[in-house]
Amino acid sequence: MVVLLIKMKLAVLRHSMTGRRAGQMLTGALAGLALAAGLIMLAGGDHPVASLPFDLLGAGFALWTAGWLLGPALFGGGDETLRPEHFSLLSFTPRRLAAGLAGAAFVGVAPAVTLVAFAALVVATVKAGLGAAATAVGVLAVPLQLVVCVLASRLVTAALGQVMRSKAGAALAALVSAAVLAALHSLWVLSPLVQAALRTGFPSSFTAWVQVLPSGWGLVAVRAAGQGRWLTAAAALAGLAVLSLACLYGWAALLKRRLTTRRPSGRPARATSSGWATGPMTAVAARELRTWSRDLLRFHYLCFALCYALVFCLLPLAIGAPVFLPWTGLVFTLWTAAISANLYGEDGTELWGKMMIPGAARHDIRGRQLAWLLITAPPTIALTLTMLALTGQYDLWPWLAALVPALLGGGAGVTVLVSVLRPVPMTDPHRRGGNLLENGTDFAQVLLVLVLTAATAAPAYFAVRLAPAWAGPAVGLISGAVFVWLLGRLAAARLESSAPELLHHLRTGLPPKRTRTRPLPALELGGPHLPKPGLGLERLGLDLAPTGRRAYVIVSLTLCWVPLVAQGIVPALMLATGKVTRSWFLALHLPGHLQWPTIVAMIALGLALLTTGLGIGLYYLTKSRRAGTEPDGRP
Repeated sequence: MVVLLIKMKLAVLRHSMTGRRAGQMLTGALAGLALAAGLIMLAGGDHPVASLPFDLLGAGFALWTAGWLLGPALFGGGDETLRPEHFSLLSFTPRRLAAGLAGAAFVGVAPAVTLVAFAALVVATVKAGLGAAATAVGVLAVPLQLVVCVLASRLVTAALGQVMRSKAGAALAALVSAAVLAALHSLWVLSPLVQAALRTGFPSSFTAWVQVLPSGWGLVAVRAAGQGRWLTAAAALAGLAVLSLACLYGWAALLKRRLTTRRPSGRPARATSSGWATGPMTAVAARELRTWSRDLLRFHYLCFALCYALVFCLLPLAIGAPVFLPWTGLVFTLWTAAISANLYGEDGTELWGKMMIPGAARHDIRGRQLAWLLITAPPTIALTLTMLALTGQYDLWPWLAALVPALLGGGAGVTVLVSVLRPVPMTDPHRRGGNLLENGTDFAQVLLVLVLTAATAAPAYFAVRLAPAWAGPAVGLISGAVFVWLLGRLAAARLESSAPELLHHLRTGLPPKRTRTRPLPALELGGPHLPKPGLGLERLGLDLAPTGRRAYVIVSLTLCWVPLVAQGIVPALMLATGKVTRSWFLALHLPGHLQWPTIVAMIALGLALLTTGLGIGLYYLTKSRRAGTEPDGRP
């Protein structure tokens, strides 16, 4: 059984290693090997404190294991090359099927790269001179830790798939994924603590924590063997083996539940009335408000935006820096706009009904804008006022009074416009399963909305920076209203002129342009299976780009935020408001006459990375269209 499923997965991978998929797998393998090499270099390097290599490995192994456990929650579902449903009609017990799928789970790039990274344990053991016996224990602990990672990842993914079928589970999953992403984006604030630890060693409490975690049990076994404490070493290795079996049996139980039960994705619809919905626009707004509260996907996204804002702005308190707290509401607004970038894609073929009603496009756009403002504005204002009162930084009121209405208006306009111009097809709501992990995210779309929404605050920012104090709030309010009206009007005009093409795109996944050369097929509500959203880079035509340029686009779009935001915009706001915390900001460690030039240079570097990355992608998109092929390689 195990050998058969391994052969099946190898065959699937062999036949799918073409075009864009091969490029993505190669890029991921190179990035993973680079991280693994860095971990091995840390293990084999010279350090001022003898225990430092093992503490660093403990932290590295914990982060690597967290990636296995939480990666599916961030990027959608994990490895589903062999879906359990494909074998549901065969006479396999869930435990036997789980064993076979577990064997196949170790086939792929990610397990191989992880094995290389965990080999740093053997390198650290040899470097520390703990002896041949400890090295042998390390060689045994490395594959055991890999087994724990892979099986625990499958168990956590299956558990989240079951939990996320309810509102409480959707909120919990949003909290986990938002905390991980926000921590990755703001861990730089802990750099002073890390730099101090690299000189004097980590505190004993940190060492104890990394050893208690299962990711550190291999370290415990190696160090115990080096000190002759064989009972402790054996207990640590046995713990890894027992934990692997527990994950396998737990996964088998959840696999049985997955194959034998199917729960609805939300509460059954109930007839409700909205007393304030007296016209077409307010009726749409009432429908959208019910959707935000009942649809698990929308509810999950909203919880994610709130949790991300809180974690991102509260984490700097670990070093006593409350600099981000007053901006918590603005971060929430930006991420609420980002997760609202696919309103029409989430609704799917429901657009058919609007096409049958003359003039419905304008009312639908305005109603969605009104609902988005009713969902976003109260939490934004409440977070802003609460954090401002807690920090006492009332001198920031011109900035907040200007940026809050500007971003709210910009978000209400950008979301509907991008939803119409760049929708990502998704399965219709009534056909979705209860597992929200099956609904991936198009990160290119999220990134686009983040950038455009932030750009709408530019008039308000410069008004506060260059004009009298009263001008900032006035410009923010006026610009927000203008963006709501203007971008909403553009979105309504686009929707009215291209509704049939948009519907065809949402139903089939084919680009809207293809519908201009052939008649529209009859509407089929049970249409073909839509591709799962991913990183979204294939929509830029990067399947035609060389590997080096494709890698440059990924790296530039990933790293551009470090110079643009972390080293540019954030220190600029600190200097403008007078609330300066040096931390890791390069410009703030330089003499006064060099600070602003450095900030401008960092912002220019970030913008250069962003524009060149997008420019290369758009170049190959144009090239693919001129060649008569679509970005996914279909003629």
